[in-house]
Amino acid sequence: MIKKLLIIVVFMLFSVAQAQEKVTEEMLKEQEQLCVDKYDIERIEKDIHSFIDTLSIKEIKKRLKTNFNYIVNNKDTIIKQLQYYRVAEDNRFERDTKHYTLEEERYEKKKNIKSTLVNNNHLHYRDTVQNGAYFEQLFKDNASSLKNKVRNNGATVFKFSSEKTIQPYYSLNQHSEKELKIRNIYYHDGTVNNTPTSIPSHSFPLNSIPIDQMKHVDSIQLEFKIKYVSKIDTIHFNKSDIGVKKGNFKLLKMEKNYVEYETPNDYYPYHKGSILEKVFYTSEGKVLENEYSLSNISLKTLEEDYKGRLNYRKINYEYVKDATTKKQIFRILKYLSLKYINADIKNSKKERVLVKGNVNALTLYLENRRDTITFLATLKNEAPVTKLYTHKLENKTEFIDKNGKIITSIPYPISFYYSSVLDEHSKNIFFTDTKRVKDRTYYFLNKEQQQINEIPYDIIQFLCPSIIVVEEKNKEGYKLLSTQTNKLLSNKTFTRYFVMRFSDKRIYMYDSKNSYVLYDQNDELVTKNSTNVKSIRLVKEDY
Repeated sequence: MIKKLLIIVVFMLFSVAQAQEKVTEEMLKEQEQLCVDKYDIERIEKDIHSFIDTLSIKEIKKRLKTNFNYIVNNKDTIIKQLQYYRVAEDNRFERDTKHYTLEEERYEKKKNIKSTLVNNNHLHYRDTVQNGAYFEQLFKDNASSLKNKVRNNGATVFKFSSEKTIQPYYSLNQHSEKELKIRNIYYHDGTVNNTPTSIPSHSFPLNSIPIDQMKHVDSIQLEFKIKYVSKIDTIHFNKSDIGVKKGNFKLLKMEKNYVEYETPNDYYPYHKGSILEKVFYTSEGKVLENEYSLSNISLKTLEEDYKGRLNYRKINYEYVKDATTKKQIFRILKYLSLKYINADIKNSKKERVLVKGNVNALTLYLENRRDTITFLATLKNEAPVTKLYTHKLENKTEFIDKNGKIITSIPYPISFYYSSVLDEHSKNIFFTDTKRVKDRTYYFLNKEQQQINEIPYDIIQFLCPSIIVVEEKNKEGYKLLSTQTNKLLSNKTFTRYFVMRFSDKRIYMYDSKNSYVLYDQNDELVTKNSTNVKSIRLVKEDY
């Protein structure tokens, strides 16, 4: 969007009264509360720090004055730049605006949007979390966290343990989960932390949940509050409604495959009146697929845009010129930046959409009300208590017991080996993270015996979960190593290997004269899916 292209936080545009005022903490907090996207606050702080931290106060003031003078002295150049962005955007729409033939039109299956948007999906979501939530415990940088194994990306719920995807009836958006709390933490040793602890709502289900102690957690009890859409409103526009305003929306254009309409000044997801769904129709009432849109385009003219830049840089300089500390400068620039963004949302009112067919009507489904439910869910550790855990640090790796006691360590960060054949990471084979692959050292992790043993080979590839192909250092040829015992399964050296992926999935090993298939200790054929191979027998095959 144009807005996003033109914003550079410290040097943004903003047209406000030019009378100087002292920026107080209360004024700053007011703008922070008005900011609809809290990520903008973090971004502004980061950008301001990158601007002022390496400069003296005198240099900061000089830069701000230089920026203002540049705008004053280069009006024509700046307006040409603004015009270039607008023309480029207009050209994109003009290029793709056209009449569609009947064969080209793309339709979506018509559905009852009202019942889709408002139903019992929040209960479905609750049941999904309560019945199938597990976690993997991680130890990193002297902290413990729980990585969730059920994820809700807003459109689907995917349960890793069953590899099943559940499609909710409406999307749970980023503002659905409120006041997430850990009620109880149950540790393996029978101790319980029952102090209610609030955690950021984004920690579940997409991110890891922080835990206070470095020891094995059996389960945790979470309290959820979910705000769900319980009532919606609709606004319908026909092509004959061009220029008509209905509620806070106004239809501006509807021609060929192009629609343009004006949104409310306070348009931003998610609140009463925000758009949950938009549906486009042909003259026959068929539902058209939405191609793409550029939303929230500013309605300001080029001259207004330029004056905004001019006023904002002038205000930046005038507000800062009497500041005596960097703390004051930081507060001033953050206040002005937030004030700009909050005002800019009100100036961003127009949405432009292309669809895959000739559009004749549009229905907007708007949020009217959200209600709240509260429920408790117990998340369980998917792994049992073991005798050894991996604790990753920046420059080394520690191996700790279930109570956090260090058993051993190596002076390198590590990664567990990933197998493209199995599409998963090994649970007991890892290597040191080095710049060059050939400098890696491979290790075998024996949790039961609390041992870390170096593997004196280079890892080449997994053949199956029980067997890996290894290469002797500085020697040609391949060996077969057990992933369960870290011992060679055969003294024979092979020249190449091949895994049948789609037919019988058997494994072929070759030397200079023969080919072999593998049989395990139970005289069963070893395939890419074999999981409990303790010994092998080589059987020659003609080829």
